[in-house]
Amino acid sequence: KNGDKMIQINIKEKKFNDIKILENIDISLYDGEFLSIIGPSGCGKTTFLNIISSLDKDFFGSVKLFSSNIGFVFQDSRLLPWLNVKQNLLLVSKNKDLKIIDELLEIVGLKDILETYPKDLSGGMARRVSFVRAFINGPKILFLDEPFISLDYPTSTALKKDFLKLCKKFNTTVILVTHDLSEAIHLSTRILFFSKNPATCIFEYENPNNQEFNQKKIDDLKNQLLEIYPNILEGYLCKKLF
Repeated sequence: KNGDKMIQINIKEKKFNDIKILENIDISLYDGEFLSIIGPSGCGKTTFLNIISSLDKDFFGSVKLFSSNIGFVFQDSRLLPWLNVKQNLLLVSKNKDLKIIDELLEIVGLKDILETYPKDLSGGMARRVSFVRAFINGPKILFLDEPFISLDYPTSTALKKDFLKLCKKFNTTVILVTHDLSEAIHLSTRILFFSKNPATCIFEYENPNNQEFNQKKIDDLKNQLLEIYPNILEGYLCKKLF
């Protein structure tokens, strides 16, 4: 791999009560890599994200992040309703630089909304503001928990393109949890497929797509993968028998 190691994950075991949720997950990520995690519903993807972002420390194993400059994007925008956009962004900005705020808002196609309150933003606009907030301090590592969910197709497609521009600008190392294989193929350099509980990595896919948005190419890659491993999205790695 090129560049410096940014994340080293070795989760030997994670249990809730006596139920094993995750086991034997061993992953390293390098500078600027974009990793997507896909697995069946309820397999423990969000638990995995909580562990690697230090929200959950109750597990057996180790996680090393080689930068303390970390961002997080959730499934909803989580903007404070009593603050306008400018106040929401300044709240998390370390250097309080309005020029950077303007520049990032422009990258995601938003202008002249600094005085607007969250209730007056569309869902897509609020999500864009939450991405700007995540990048405002130039994070070296970013964790995303299904951040494009519940957006319509044109909005989410446009937001993904803008999001990749932000990733490239800051050379951010990204881990995205998603259930959408097309999304993972569009955005990531690598995809890890998780099994059902207890979740472990059953397949690692080096993605040839190169973060380009070409729907036909994305569909072709997705179909090739599902042709070889028809049950991979349900968490089973059994090849199709011809």
